[in-house]
Amino acid sequence: MMEHTGGDCAPGEDAAAREPRREVARLLSLLDRHRRLHRQERNLGDADLRILWLFADGSTRTLREIADALHLEQSTVNRQVNAAVTEGLLERTRGHGGQAYRFQRTATGYRLFEADVAASLAGYDEALAALGAADAATFVDLLGHFTEAYRVVAERSGKVLRRE
Repeated sequence: MMEHTGGDCAPGEDAAAREPRREVARLLSLLDRHRRLHRQERNLGDADLRILWLFADGSTRTLREIADALHLEQSTVNRQVNAAVTEGLLERTRGHGGQAYRFQRTATGYRLFEADVAASLAGYDEALAALGAADAATFVDLLGHFTEAYRVVAERSGKVLRRE
């Protein structure tokens, strides 16, 4: 049975009376639910997609470089990268003199990554097209402004993003 991901109001809640901050929280939560549903069509999991995105520039990287770029603990990256190697998405090589392993995307990793990105972007294209060109441009502009403003709020504490 397919889950309905609609955005109905809570019982007794009037959409017009919602506070903007609560409406933003509700809409972002709803968007997250819709994205999770759409994500089920992908071939790759989030960890594989995140790692393969990093390799889109064609560079090779060590585990430390991957961990630093993804802001993850090296043990987490080690597990995820080794799983990607086992799945044939990445390959590892070692230079002369016992240097650290370097990893790069395989042809299979490239193909699956590009297919998943294309499917995700096609979903965004379809949703943006439903808005019409002018509203889509306004939406993208406002989303960019909101994201930047929220970054400022999030970074105001001076705390550093913890590694996962």
